[in-house]
Formats: sequence, C-alpha cells, structure tokens
Amino acid sequence: MKYIKLSLLLLVVLTTNALAQKPVLKFNNGKFKIVQFTDLHWIADAKHAVANDSTIQLMKYVITTEKPDLVIFTGDVVVSGGAAKAWKDVTKPLAELKVPFAVAFGNHDTETDITKQKALEIIQTNPFNVTYNADKAIEGVGNCALPIKSSEGKDNKWVVYMFDSHAYANHPDTLVKGYDWIKNNQIQWYRNQSAFFTKSNNEKALPSLAFFHIPLPEYEYVRLLKTTVGNISESVCAPYFNSGLFTSFVEMRDVLGIFVGHDHNDDFVGTAANICLGYGRKTGYNAAYEEILERGARVIELYENDKKFDTHIRTLSGKYFNYCFKRQ
Repeated sequence: MKYIKLSLLLLVVLTTNALAQKPVLKFNNGKFKIVQFTDLHWIADAKHAVANDSTIQLMKYVITTEKPDLVIFTGDVVVSGGAAKAWKDVTKPLAELKVPFAVAFGNHDTETDITKQKALEIIQTNPFNVTYNADKAIEGVGNCALPIKSSEGKDNKWVVYMFDSHAYANHPDTLVKGYDWIKNNQIQWYRNQSAFFTKSNNEKALPSLAFFHIPLPEYEYVRLLKTTVGNISESVCAPYFNSGLFTSFVEMRDVLGIFVGHDHNDDFVGTAANICLGYGRKTGYNAAYEEILERGARVIELYENDKKFDTHIRTLSGKYFNYCFKRQ
C-alpha cells in the first residue's frame, strides 16, 4: 500500500510539473508567426455578450486561418467589473487551440475590479501563457523577455520584449499630465537584457520585437510619412513626455519592430531610424468611441536566419497592407 501511495504521489507531482512548464517558443522550418490582438474592450455583462462573442469568434478565425506560433495581446483587454472571470473567458480559446500567448496591459485594464497583478496571476493559470514579471524591482506588471529558439530548439534566434506602458500620469506629484510613459527603470532593464542576449550571441545583437499598449511620441512622425502603409485616421495619442525608450532601441541595435494598440482607427506601419513602428488592428467589437475600421488583427512573420519580417492585417473579409521590413 505504501508503494502505491508513493507512486500516486509521484504521478501527481510529475503531472503538476508538466502542466507548470511554459511552452517553448521556437521557429518552425525557418519561420515564426505572431498574431497581435489589441483593444478587445471586453465588458462582462449581458448587454455586451453578443459583441464579446463576436470578438471570440474573430480571434478563433484568425488563429485557425493564420496558425500562429504566438499570440500577443497589446492591452485594453478587459475593461469592466467581473474581470477575473472575463480574463479566463478571453484567454480560454488559446488553451483550446493550444497556442502560446503573452499579454501587455493597457490603460483601461487598470479600470476594473481587480489589479493588474491579480489579472496576471489569473492569466498564469492558463498553461499556454508565457507572460511573467521579469523583475519585481521595476515599475509595471508583465515586463518580460521571451526568447524564440532555433528550429532545433538550441540557440536563441530572436527576442520578444513585453512592456507595461501603464495608464495615466495624473498623479499629484507629476508635472506632466495625460498618458503615462514607460519608466527609466524599465528602460534600464531592457538595456541590460539586450546586452545579455548580445553577449550570448557572440557579441552580435539578437533581432528583437517590442510590444506594449500606448504608442511612443515617435509614432506621430511615422504617421505623416509618405512611405507609411495603412490607416492613419487618428492622431497618435502618446504621452506628452518622451522617456527615451525609442532612443535606447536605436542605441542597442536589436529591436527591429515596435507594435502597439490604443488608437482604434490607426493600423499603420512605417519606418524611422531603421526601426519599424506599427499598430495592431482593433480586435474587440465593443466600441469605445467612433470607430471606422473592420475588426481584425496584425500578423507578423519572422525569419530565423535573417533580420527580416513580413506583416499584414487579417480580418474576416481578407488580408491587407502587406509590408516587408528588413534591417539594412
């Protein structure tokens, strides 16, 4: 009987450890595809049930059509009370379809009945989540680096950086108001991570992408370029204060692309300082203000052995705005 009990206990421990292991992100035949969902604006009540269901059906359609290796949510996902259950409902399709996912929180994700930390803890119960807090000493929730390994699963080939872009700067001791910004300790964390990956890659910068919710001030410059592709209907709602994250991306020479959400009528992509700046396409059917774009998602496909990616917008009606970026 003792041996049976010990065997059962060992089986439980092994099963628990297996479930606790995060999915390994790696290339498949030289390609790695990311789907970006943004601004679901999920409202957990009966009045918004139809819109919520439409959002889930769109997500499932995009995933089954594009077959991504990773899904990334870039903020304003759950924006109401009942957020604990809502986060489970939103991320359930990823478990059903067995697709790894990561979350960057948005400003409206702070306006629910749970904290971002609690939301992260709920997300982390999903076995396909890869989001985590890389360093509790830095500001925000869910700042993390996600290496993507080679097709053989050995070496790191790319890195995805997730940042918490916070919410509002309207604190009594803050002179600058409006939207908040990514803080200096987050930037220093990124620089340290970038230096680590560069050193481990024979002193060569490892190609990377960055995802967060609120766009950087540099996005307005890109919006007005003649070479920019996509919808530019809405002026960029960035922080008034520029904390220097884009400059660090330029200096560290690893981030090839930045992808955000926040502005629901923009889905453009363009280049500044040899870095691609892009928006996702609003995914959620609940409208926060007058919105003119068909709901959808951004798709980004990376190349294992090249500093290059292709990207487009996917909706129920088709595929739009093909854009190829290659680091010169």
